[in-house]
Amino acid sequence: MNSPTIELANKLSDLQVKRSGISAELKTLTDRMERGEVTAGLKERAINLSRGITSLTSEIDRADSEYRIAVLESVKSGDLGTEHGDGARQDFAASFAGPAVEDARRRIDALVKSSALPDHGAERLTELLASPTPIEQSATARWTLAAGSDAWRSAFVKLAGDPHRGHLLWTPAEADAYRKVAAVQAELKAMSTTDSAGGYMIPLTLDPAIMLTSAGSINPLRRIARVVTTVTDQWQGVTSAGATAEWKAEAAEAADGSPTVAPAPIPVHFGDSYVPYSFEIGMDGINFLNELQVVLADAADQLQNTAYTTGSGTGQPKGIITALAGTASEVAPVAAESFTAPDVFAVQSALPPRFQPRAQWAANIAVINAAAQFETTNGSLKFPEIRDDRLLRKPLNELSNMDGSINPAATANNYVLLYGDFQQFVIVDRIGSQIEFIPNLVGATTGPPASAAPCSGSGPAATLWCPTPSGCST
Repeated sequence: MNSPTIELANKLSDLQVKRSGISAELKTLTDRMERGEVTAGLKERAINLSRGITSLTSEIDRADSEYRIAVLESVKSGDLGTEHGDGARQDFAASFAGPAVEDARRRIDALVKSSALPDHGAERLTELLASPTPIEQSATARWTLAAGSDAWRSAFVKLAGDPHRGHLLWTPAEADAYRKVAAVQAELKAMSTTDSAGGYMIPLTLDPAIMLTSAGSINPLRRIARVVTTVTDQWQGVTSAGATAEWKAEAAEAADGSPTVAPAPIPVHFGDSYVPYSFEIGMDGINFLNELQVVLADAADQLQNTAYTTGSGTGQPKGIITALAGTASEVAPVAAESFTAPDVFAVQSALPPRFQPRAQWAANIAVINAAAQFETTNGSLKFPEIRDDRLLRKPLNELSNMDGSINPAATANNYVLLYGDFQQFVIVDRIGSQIEFIPNLVGATTGPPASAAPCSGSGPAATLWCPTPSGCST
């Protein structure tokens, strides 16, 4: 561990010991007064001790934030525990993850019981809190506690109503909540490679990455794919063809069947939404937050729908069609520039047995309707189960971003039918959305203020929707 980190650890320890001593003295005084020994001197001393504990608690919170950020930076640079390897660094990180994780779980339960957080959002946070990486556990827990506090939500409401002077109306609890949120933002920045500071962290109950469920019936990918959550700029996945097994004779030496594992990291990409709003809306802070939640979630849905299907992978997620096009997974039609019943069987048969049990179909509604009309020579429907959203015994999903028609007169690639185990398609959401308030918009002609506080909000979402650095995007 480097010297600055050790100094911060010692400072934090000294403050905690000091607070423990004052707390013990206060308890002694309280016990004496409860037994009837009440004097003006004891009362004054008890009051001073209480104030001292409050002051020390704030100081400990600041020191704790500085210490955690230093630890994260040390882990990134390799300065922490280098003499003992990566295991030592992870063990050290785990030493401060536990208590915060338990507090975060209790906070999630409280938000669910109050209906402020949907069940699917709580499940995503709980899964992230169970991450095998202590650093990620700690960052998630601290983000949950900071962004999920009632005090920060009320402080955010006042900022939304008056970006210039809203902070002057903060209560001490709201001001303290802001400091904790700022510390977590700094911690998340320390874990990243590209983010810069800027903007205010959106309350947990507004964060698009937590509130989103699926993109709706016309784009089912968030529902049928594997969705994971991270607090960093990249999700670290691995791929493997699996271990090998063998038959062998008694007492014969066993062959090494270890699987070959290759890293498969998935980056997150930046996305934002620019939302102007009027003075009147800003004055009604609570209703504004409710509307903002709907707007941001819908904006994220619309941005992601196309990207998940045909995204280029450059500055945005790589869509599932983009990833498969031109590979061995592409199946040519029986007859060029056409779509016929034999093509359906050919696509299903091309999928390896390993992926058949959980396989599903996806297609544009126009293609689904075309397949529903395929008939045998005696006029019977070839795929009558389509009326029940199934095709050849497998679930069938509508995906409007896929090709919906084929022009027989034009030679072109048309991706009309998708089949496979969609759990192999990973969508990565990053938590920790930020929003920046711009106090006034200036009119295009005479120049008077046009709106109260337009905001540039950004939030995590599957490999594309991650916290904004700073500035406003138009």
